[in-house]
Amino acid sequence: MLSQSEIDALLAGALEIEQNDGESNVNLANLIDQASEAVAKTPKPTRKVQAYNFWSPDRFSKEQMRAVELVHEDLTERLMTSLPTFLRTNVRPRLVHTEQGRFHDFLKDFADNTLFHMLLLTPLPGQVVMTFSPNISVMILEQRLGGRIEGASSERPLTDIDQALLRGMVEHMLTDIKDAWGKVVVIEPALEDSTTNQHWVQMILGNEKVMLLTFELSLANITGTMSMFIPFSTLKPIGNVLNPHIWITGRREPQRDPEVRQQAMKNLHQVGLPVQVILGSAQLTMSEVMSLDEGDVIRLDTLIKEHLVIQVAEQERFTGQVGRVGNRMAVQITGVIRDGEKVIG
Repeated sequence: MLSQSEIDALLAGALEIEQNDGESNVNLANLIDQASEAVAKTPKPTRKVQAYNFWSPDRFSKEQMRAVELVHEDLTERLMTSLPTFLRTNVRPRLVHTEQGRFHDFLKDFADNTLFHMLLLTPLPGQVVMTFSPNISVMILEQRLGGRIEGASSERPLTDIDQALLRGMVEHMLTDIKDAWGKVVVIEPALEDSTTNQHWVQMILGNEKVMLLTFELSLANITGTMSMFIPFSTLKPIGNVLNPHIWITGRREPQRDPEVRQQAMKNLHQVGLPVQVILGSAQLTMSEVMSLDEGDVIRLDTLIKEHLVIQVAEQERFTGQVGRVGNRMAVQITGVIRDGEKVIG
């Protein structure tokens, strides 16, 4: 054990230890420093670190991305049949590229006169953006107008008529989009808006993570592209069914068993419902009510030949007239009440 004076000498680097066999003394502080340097120089085991991009993380698996690709590959097959009849020329669409990233990064690559179509896939949230390259847009306009436009330039700004014609083609494609998605989910596509204002589109989608699908369109010896941007917020509610197996096998529709339905209708026919006839109404004072006695007659506000209201389960369903069948009172149905209006037969 070191004394306090030896500890102070050690801290000051002046403590030495004696060596046997005539060896020179060794400074203890130097030995401690050498040991520390040896530990510091010892190589530490390295671990493999995988870089993670917090700005643009992958949110969907490859299987889910492949399912979306299969949906739109089926869309190209449908468009190959429907677009030629609409444009009166051969159209060969083909899905050539898929990618995921931030929308504002993709938006920088589009020309200023690009027309963006905002699609709704109800009931899925968000909006899908569709756009065509300028050269394909011009060819579509030529076909819609019935011939080639002499001196047409893909850089010219789109007029209101041009935008209306291009919107018409997108609306024609909505049925094919619905059918292509039908194996995965039931949707009702609709064209909400079309605009060339990139700032407006940027404001709607911002820097949201999207899946880009690029289609190659061959039209009248011209090749261009059609791009679709699907936000991940739109795909998230159906993430559990986005896999190639479900797309290949198809979405299972609930099977209706005729025997079960027949038995349910049979049981329904045996359900008892209260039926009452409103003969009329009258207003009496409290004193008149208190003075009523057996044999008194209350005069109602209805006429003898007037059609009365018949209630079924407290709902007005029919009209009728009071009569007699044998020795019993009865009501004959004379009409049906639909949407609060009487339809007398």
